[in-house]
Amino acid sequence: MRKLFAIILAAMLLMGLGACGGGKGDETTTTAAATVQPVLGQGSRRLTLVAVLNASEGVDGEKQYEYAYEGELTVQAMADGLAALTGIDFGTLEVSNADESTMVVSWPADSALFGGGSEGQKEEFFFFDYDSNAWFMLDSLYATIRENMPGIQEIYFAMNGDQSLVLENLSPPMDFGFDAPYMMSVAYLDGRGDVIDEEPVDPADVNWWGEYGSEIGLLHINNYNDRGMGWSFHFTFDNDGVIDEGVAALDPGTGILASYEKYEFRFNMEQDTVTVWVDGGSAVDYMRTDDAVG
Repeated sequence: MRKLFAIILAAMLLMGLGACGGGKGDETTTTAAATVQPVLGQGSRRLTLVAVLNASEGVDGEKQYEYAYEGELTVQAMADGLAALTGIDFGTLEVSNADESTMVVSWPADSALFGGGSEGQKEEFFFFDYDSNAWFMLDSLYATIRENMPGIQEIYFAMNGDQSLVLENLSPPMDFGFDAPYMMSVAYLDGRGDVIDEEPVDPADVNWWGEYGSEIGLLHINNYNDRGMGWSFHFTFDNDGVIDEGVAALDPGTGILASYEKYEFRFNMEQDTVTVWVDGGSAVDYMRTDDAVG
């Protein structure tokens, strides 16, 4: 799969997206996560910046701000907005699209993601350790792209144009690779903030069928199979009376990642317990109930 993705990536037309500056706006008081703050800058168009301060809390761990810019809506405009908001150097990004729903964003070596300085970093977004700063940058850019470009379902992070993103300064170091799209920090970290080190599984060796419970409702997974088009499963949510369903495609390269439209799933196996983390606007952990294990 990595080889195939590399071939696709090599065929892409890399686009250098122009930078759009944003001036400093008035000081604002932080409100609820869903509330969009007053506009930063004086441009003629607006986008929504999503600052992810704690991804494990879902929307409650996010703050949104409006950012005024000029020209086309680009990932660079979003990165410039986050830089103006936080004082963190996101640098000049390279962006390419494999198709209408898949994007690759390559980080520059001189950005703060690789440990570079960010003079003038705002107090509200000042992090005392590299790991927190790096995860904030990755999560916030990812969430901002998803917010403003809803047609983009998969985002891969890269460096040096076409190489998989490797952050050696993280503890432990991580290679995000091209085997699966980025899925927010909570998909890589456990409750203590440690990186999850879980071996890929063969989809044929596991069965995620069952009923899963969380603090907001139930998740049902059924019809888990390979129907000639790759591994997939039908799911249904019943969260506080809100019903939603679909067929999620399981990543055969990992056996633990799946996606459908806005939903992203990550399965974890710990001893006899199976949990699934779902991001679909808010990140929630579901635990499979004992009487539903197939």
